[in-house]
Amino acid sequence: MQARYALMQVFLRAGHDFCKLEYSKDDLSDLKIHLDRSKIQTHGKPAVDAFLQKLHVYKATADLEAAKAFYEDYTHVDEWFAGKVRPEVVRQAKPRKVFVQANTFLQAGGSVELREYEPTAEGMIRSFVEREYI
Repeated sequence: MQARYALMQVFLRAGHDFCKLEYSKDDLSDLKIHLDRSKIQTHGKPAVDAFLQKLHVYKATADLEAAKAFYEDYTHVDEWFAGKVRPEVVRQAKPRKVFVQANTFLQAGGSVELREYEPTAEGMIRSFVEREYI
């Protein structure tokens, strides 16, 4: 989670309205992250490049103090994010998508049966259990 938060901070600090949090209600129930796709090459990529280059230089020179201060600056969660933004993000979170592989079975007479499964953890397990290995 820290790395995702750090990348969001890089985007927010890129400037020129490349990335911003948009909301109109005080409880942030309408919170959205707006990322200007037209500025990815001109603002987003250079910001990420600079961030990763600094991190790499600190690592390559074994400058632990500078690296730690730099990373903590980007990963420090202030009260507003912790108390208002995070609870709203968690409330709006959607379940992760699950990709479940279908199986094919050769039936008597040469026909092929395609068996599909529900996109759930149970469906994924069933897909593995029903596979026929040689």
